[in-house]
Amino acid sequence: MSYSVKLAESEDIDKLIQLRLDFSDANNGPHPETYELRKANLKSYFERHLNRDCYAAIVEQDGKAVSTGILGVYENPPSPSRPNGRFASIVSVWTYPEYRRQGYAGLVMEMLKLKARENDAAYIELSATPMGRPLYEKLGFKARQSENVEITQKSTMLRPVCGRCFYIVLFLRGMRGV
Repeated sequence: MSYSVKLAESEDIDKLIQLRLDFSDANNGPHPETYELRKANLKSYFERHLNRDCYAAIVEQDGKAVSTGILGVYENPPSPSRPNGRFASIVSVWTYPEYRRQGYAGLVMEMLKLKARENDAAYIELSATPMGRPLYEKLGFKARQSENVEITQKSTMLRPVCGRCFYIVLFLRGMRGV
């Protein structure tokens, strides 16, 4: 049993699409009515963003993609918590159930943290499920304390956001608060 971890390249887009679709179906239930649309939109997204402002790590075991995570790098107006305006967000950290507890998600996270630093992000944010939270805290992420309330407007096309997630942040520049 051999494994490798790498940053995805354009030739890995089909693997990323399948991993993301499987992640989405596992977390939100299958939605065959939107499968082809999601697949086409993922292809378009990765073709436009991969290794520009989006980075994906893939772990392969014996040649099969078994774990992934996606890092987006963004720029907003500078603030005390991001003096250069740059921050990163990690989404879709996922490992197929039969490959869990082998350290793959940790490898994915370490690679994505390096890419965030290379992109001069002041911090990384993510929403953690109860299952993932211990890993993220082990990697230095902390639950964000804020008086602000996250508010979204639900579209009729979208399903509700995960109600069991925790919002946690890793500051890359020694920042203490947001």
